[in-house]
Amino acid sequence: MNGNLQDVLLAGLDARIPSLRPAQASALRPARGWLRAVRSALGLSQGLVAKKISMTRQSYADLEAAEQRGAISLNSLQRAAEAMDCELVYFFVPRESVARNFGELARVHDPDFKHLKASEHSMALEDQAVGDLRERRKP
Repeated sequence: MNGNLQDVLLAGLDARIPSLRPAQASALRPARGWLRAVRSALGLSQGLVAKKISMTRQSYADLEAAEQRGAISLNSLQRAAEAMDCELVYFFVPRESVARNFGELARVHDPDFKHLKASEHSMALEDQAVGDLRERRKP
C-alpha cells in the first residue's frame, strides 16, 4: 500500500482508539447473545421479531442460536437489530498485549520490522544494541 495513504489510514484509526477502548468492555457479548438479551429485555417474542424481518419464528430462533455459537453474519445481525429498533455497532481495536495502537500493530505485522527486532535482540545479547526500537508495552 502507498506509504502516505497507509499513514493517513493508520492516523485515522489511531484517533478513534481513545473513544473505543472504554466501550470495549461494555461491548462484550452477553452469554446467550445480544439478540436474545435485547429481545427479552424489550419483551418481544421471537415470532414478532421474525415477522418484522420476513422470516419464520424458527429461522429467527436459528439466528439467535447462530449468534450464541459465533456463527452469525453481520447482515443477519443488522436485520435483527433494525427489527428491534436498534443499531448494530462493531469495531476493531488492537490487542493491548500486542500493540497500543494501529501504528504499532502495523509495525508488528511488518516483516522488515521483525528482522530489525531480531537483529536488535542479537546485538543486545552482545551488548551492542542501538536501542532505537521501542519496546512494546507488557500487559
